[in-house]
Amino acid sequence: MSSMELNKLAGAAILSALVLMAIGMIGNALVHPRGGGVVVAKLPAPPTQAAPAAPAEPERPIGVLLAEANPADGAKVFRKCKTCHTDAKGAKNKIGPNLWNIVNAARGGQAGFSYSKALLAKEGSWTYESLDAFLTRPKAYIPKTKMVFAGLKKARDRADIIAYLRSLSDSPAPLP
Repeated sequence: MSSMELNKLAGAAILSALVLMAIGMIGNALVHPRGGGVVVAKLPAPPTQAAPAAPAEPERPIGVLLAEANPADGAKVFRKCKTCHTDAKGAKNKIGPNLWNIVNAARGGQAGFSYSKALLAKEGSWTYESLDAFLTRPKAYIPKTKMVFAGLKKARDRADIIAYLRSLSDSPAPLP
């Protein structure tokens, strides 16, 4: 290697260092860093004596909630479901099955709909209690279900929508 090539390599290294320093100076001039780059951690305030939290209202059974439920309010809550489900008698399935006459119907029993293996493996029917559990958190009630809905947190909303689903039948299922 000739001395000319060594000079070129050394010059390139020095030029790179100078360019990086210039970029750093320009960046500092634009941003105006404070505190010289020293990070100061703020410690949390010491705990204070807080008033005791009110006890959470105990979860009431779905049967009690259904006695107070309003199907008209449930129809409003059901609007969230209409993206994937239909509710009219004889209506076609969408991404999810038609929910006409779903209360006390067999799980995975809607003809012409391709249910997830997880839902088909969960035997039984859609009772009031199972609908409430499913609508609370579908993925927790039936892991690996195709349903992507996160669930309804409010027990009142779940009761209203179950009362609405109950009304979607020629002969509604008796209340528990």
